[in-house]
Order: sequence, then C-alpha cells, then structure tokens
Amino acid sequence: MLNKLMIIQDEIEEELTNIDNLITHIHDIQNNNFEKEIEKRLTASILDDFYLATERIFKTISRDIDNELPEGEEWHKKLLRSMTIELPETRPAVINKELFYQLEEYLRFRHLVRNIYGFQLEVSRFNHLIQDIDQITRKLENQVMDFLGDMKEIAKVIDGN
Repeated sequence: MLNKLMIIQDEIEEELTNIDNLITHIHDIQNNNFEKEIEKRLTASILDDFYLATERIFKTISRDIDNELPEGEEWHKKLLRSMTIELPETRPAVINKELFYQLEEYLRFRHLVRNIYGFQLEVSRFNHLIQDIDQITRKLENQVMDFLGDMKEIAKVIDGN
C-alpha cells in the first residue's frame, strides 16, 4: 500500500506543480498589457487547464485508491463530489465541502468554455475565478497534502509498519 501511495503522491505533486505554473501564467497575463480579447481567451484557457489539473488529481485518487471512476453523463461532478466523502476503511475525504463548492464553479466554467465560442465569454462573469484562484489553490494544495499525510499513516497501519 505504501509503494502504491508513493506513486499516487508523485502524480498528485506533479499536478500541483502544474497548477502552480498555471497560476504564474495568470499573473503574467494580468501584469502585461495584452489586448483585452487575447487576455480574455488566455485567461479562460488557463482556468480550464487549472480545473483539468485538479480533476486529474481527483481521477488519480478515484482510480488508484477508490478503485473506480464515476461514470455517466455527470461523471465530472460525481468525481468532484466523491472527493468530499470519507470512504470507511478506504480513505478520508480529500477536500471539504467549502472547497467543493468553490471548485464546482471552476468545473461549470470549464463546461462553459468548452461549449461556447471564446468571443462569447464575458470577463465580468468569470473575473471572480481569476481573483480567487490563489486562495483556492492554497486550499487545494493544503487539503490534498493533508490527505496524502493521512493516507501514509493508513498505509503504515495496513502494511504493518
């Protein structure tokens, strides 16, 4: 179990690094004077990537610890929600409900970005996602790392160490 957890942790840490890089890109965009349309599209793309990286973390946990991935039309939301649930004898909750609701907004935005043309995006409707991303990222990193710490303790007990 501990070996499996080390592989999972490596995958998760790689995605957390990807998220940090995306946050840097958002700050770079905000600090430069790009044409507004280009800035809007770049920012929307990075927000989309942010949720993609977050979802990859959750898919890794679901696939490698829970041994199942949600299916069906709303599998993205089911996956996100499943991370708030403690699975007895398997794992603790990965994130709390507050973070769930915050990440759910990024999921909805990602769905929007993938289903409309970029010129139809209105910055005023997603500006709060840009403004909140640093705080959300810190919460995500802290809660995921706490989860991994808890899982290491569980793995030690299972492995008899």
